[in-house]
Amino acid sequence: MYATMEQYPLSWLYYLTFIFLTAFVFLNMMIGAILEVMGEEQNTKQAQKAHDERDEIARQLQSVQAQLQEQTRQISERR
Repeated sequence: MYATMEQYPLSWLYYLTFIFLTAFVFLNMMIGAILEVMGEEQNTKQAQKAHDERDEIARQLQSVQAQLQEQTRQISERR
């Protein structure tokens, strides 16, 4: 860098620009990677929540079906 500055006094502008742009690109890549991981975690949590809700609905449906069968049996015994 110093060797080029002797011949080209404004060469520091090139080096400084290169350093800032490289740092900006690297920082954007790191932020993108972090956001990608966070998005995957969020999707995993949502999928697990949906699975748990589906299991709860299935359990409630089985309970309602058992109650309906019991009511049907009681009605048929009364006749």
